[in-house]
Amino acid sequence: MASDASFANLLECPICYEQFKTAPKQLPCKHTLCEACLHGLVQYNSIICPECREESPVPPGGVAAFPNDLTMQRFLEHHRTKALQTHTGQPPRSPIKKPIDHSPVDLQRSLQGTLLLMERDKDVFTKANQSLQEERQRYQQWRAAAQKRIIDVLDHVEGIVRQRKGQLLKDIETIYQRALLSVETEDVKVEVKKQGMDKLCVALREKLSQSATVGTRNDHDQVVTMVSQAQAVDASLRGGIELQLTQLNLLETGMDDLLSGIRGWGQVTATPQIHKIHPPALPTSPSIPPPPVLLGHSKMMTGPAMTSHQGMVKPSGQLSKTQTTTAASQHQQQQLKQVPVLQQQLKQVPVLQQQLKQVPVSQQQQQQTGGGSGQSTPQVHQEQVHVPPQVQQQSNESQSLKKSQVTPVKAPHSSHIEQHQEPSSRYASMGQMSIQFGYDGGPGLLSSPLAVAELPNGTMAVTNGMTYEIKLFNNQGNHLKSMSLPSRGSFKHGLTGIAVHPAGHMCVSNPDRKEIQLVSVEGQVKGQLRVKVSIGEEKFCPWGIACSSQGVMYVCDRANHRIRVLNATGAHVSSFGGRGKDFGKLDCPTGVALTPNGQVAVADSNNNRVQIFTPEGGFVRSFGMEGSGLGELKGPSAISIDQNGYMAVSEMTNNRVQIFTPAGQPLVVFGKAGAEGGQFASPRGITVSRDGKVIVCDTKNDRVQVFQ
Repeated sequence: MASDASFANLLECPICYEQFKTAPKQLPCKHTLCEACLHGLVQYNSIICPECREESPVPPGGVAAFPNDLTMQRFLEHHRTKALQTHTGQPPRSPIKKPIDHSPVDLQRSLQGTLLLMERDKDVFTKANQSLQEERQRYQQWRAAAQKRIIDVLDHVEGIVRQRKGQLLKDIETIYQRALLSVETEDVKVEVKKQGMDKLCVALREKLSQSATVGTRNDHDQVVTMVSQAQAVDASLRGGIELQLTQLNLLETGMDDLLSGIRGWGQVTATPQIHKIHPPALPTSPSIPPPPVLLGHSKMMTGPAMTSHQGMVKPSGQLSKTQTTTAASQHQQQQLKQVPVLQQQLKQVPVLQQQLKQVPVSQQQQQQTGGGSGQSTPQVHQEQVHVPPQVQQQSNESQSLKKSQVTPVKAPHSSHIEQHQEPSSRYASMGQMSIQFGYDGGPGLLSSPLAVAELPNGTMAVTNGMTYEIKLFNNQGNHLKSMSLPSRGSFKHGLTGIAVHPAGHMCVSNPDRKEIQLVSVEGQVKGQLRVKVSIGEEKFCPWGIACSSQGVMYVCDRANHRIRVLNATGAHVSSFGGRGKDFGKLDCPTGVALTPNGQVAVADSNNNRVQIFTPEGGFVRSFGMEGSGLGELKGPSAISIDQNGYMAVSEMTNNRVQIFTPAGQPLVVFGKAGAEGGQFASPRGITVSRDGKVIVCDTKNDRVQVFQ
């Protein structure tokens, strides 16, 4: 059984871990991958092999022009034949040529049975037409419900905006009247002073015109008093006149949060679904012959469905239940293979796809004409819209973000950060590499680093993807220690994830051993944790890992597309996810991190998004979509969250790092493909240190880069 399992593993693509479904493609370096994964590796018209990292140009015909691996094809045929033999308990049936000459009786029975099959199959189209008509009605109902929901919410927001507009205009008028009153008051004060000075000047002129000499003592004293008053007034005016006025201001506090809340509300999606219409069962009547094997002139038939005797073909009797089921399944598969026209029509709907992509743009344009404060909205049944509205939640997050920006929280051991620097401004100016290490040889040489974590003492622990090693570096990038972990079996992935447990040891993901290894900082393996998967699931394949303050572990099971939850004792208690593209479903998750309020953020790699879950696995929200623009993701491989809730995401395919706010809004992006400082080649692991630095595993450049 172990050899069979090892043989089955050889028939899997090393990228998606799925058994080859189409013809496996062989690169010039002789490594074999599936065609779908090769499309995702194309960069600048070349492909870098994920096994040996040899660069190969893409042929003129595209990825499909790479040669097929004929040896792997033969192995696949042998494996499938052996699996079929194991399932049926019979050896493979050898092909027997059908005879060409048939008796009139057999031809009559074949025609009658074929006509019966065709009459039955016509009902499939009738049912399909009815189903499509019902689907049109469901679409119309969904459109009406979605439009009503959007109109209700935005009308409610518009009402709040109008109410706020009236309140602000009223406040402006009140403040204006108060300021105008203060100006009038000051005007009165100035006029009184001016009149007093005019009277003093008149009195001085009269005394001056009466006589140059002073007659009596009383006259002398009056002149002295008047001159003294005049000189005092003159001295007071030399410093200028102080006017008590009011400065009027219009503060646009909260504008960014208000606009981001409105622009981020609502998401219209279309998820492909397959609805099968099965033909009705054949009526059971003695007068109706059993469905025959369709006759042909050059095709091959397998199995004892018909027996030959003296050049004549006779039915072998009624089909068994198993044979009937197999025949029906083969008939359905044949029908699915005969729909190239429908597939071509499905590929020719770029106009509809473009309209679907433009829906958020139209919403943004409509929302930019108004505004909103994130108040609660009318309740509408959410299953009709298929989009969980989160206006109130995003408002709460925006308010909490606003508070965190007004009063920054000082992180532990953050003496290197300016105490009054807001997280958003710190990340917005990020992108300058401070140090890089691991590429310059010596004992600290890294080989395809996949994961990184910061230990309690500030040391950086880095796992290798090409060896079973953990290397420790100080905050200057100097190598401190190397630790080798035990290996078993054939090498495939290396060490793919690392996290620090509250007890002080490291939790390391080792998919080759199908376990999580508990390693002390001295390099001793203290234990192993394994997960018993359900029947039908692949073997446990741990990747990214995160630990809560209570010791609960959240582990990405990449092969089963799930998040495994292990309690503080290491016991597997639950899981959530499962393969799919709907909200709450995952496709090859590779990174996981915890928010400050305990929610679980997952890098949903093949779905090109980040999803947020409750600690119990309930879906909360999602952000990101496939692309290379700001806020878009392509191949998110790892995620790390700081103490303020800001999220750093590494993008393996886009060769960059992107920072998001706690509400999931894009803040800054840095990096591009290359080998210079600040450039990346398939970045994987990422962590945000306690002093605010972003540490990135630049995997294919065999180094770690630190940004601040």
